[in-house]
Amino acid sequence: MDREESGEPQGGAPVNEWLLGALTVAAIAAVAAALVLGAVRRTVARQQVGIPPLPACPPPSPPTLEAAARYLGTTVAPSSVQRFSGHGLLGRRSVGLAVDAGGLRVDRGGDPWCIPAADLRGVEVTSHHAGKEVYADKVLVVDWQLGPATLRSGFVLDEAAAPRWATALRPPGGARGTPRGFPGGSGGRGAP
Repeated sequence: MDREESGEPQGGAPVNEWLLGALTVAAIAAVAAALVLGAVRRTVARQQVGIPPLPACPPPSPPTLEAAARYLGTTVAPSSVQRFSGHGLLGRRSVGLAVDAGGLRVDRGGDPWCIPAADLRGVEVTSHHAGKEVYADKVLVVDWQLGPATLRSGFVLDEAAAPRWATALRPPGGARGTPRGFPGGSGGRGAP
């Protein structure tokens, strides 16, 4: 009497084929992930060449404005889609924002980075940034200087609060200088 007639399951061939298939898919996924991570690392290294590290945050002073926001990423200005991934600025996440005497402070869960007031170049409120559309004018887009590069960072705020943030951060006359909301800032309306 053979196995088929006795009712016993036939050899392990189907299980072995399934296991081999699963291991093949896992190996292909691992190679693809390694290739993507390698490409991201090369992009980060290439984008950081000639760009200084993010400025150290000064000790916090009493904030003019504070809010929770969603960080959409940083791009190379004037583009809103060419991402800048150097210095840990890649990725979307929830952040805390504060405007104080030193500039704009972005707190990534205990890992703050700052945009000094003197490095702000422009600000606008729009509905999109870095490939993300939010369907309302509540994205605060801040242009700022980091060494030779002008960068553009986007933050989603409450729709009612976004214009207030733009007013506080806007450089007077659209020129280099101290933005409103900072000590020494002007009260006049600057260009976006």
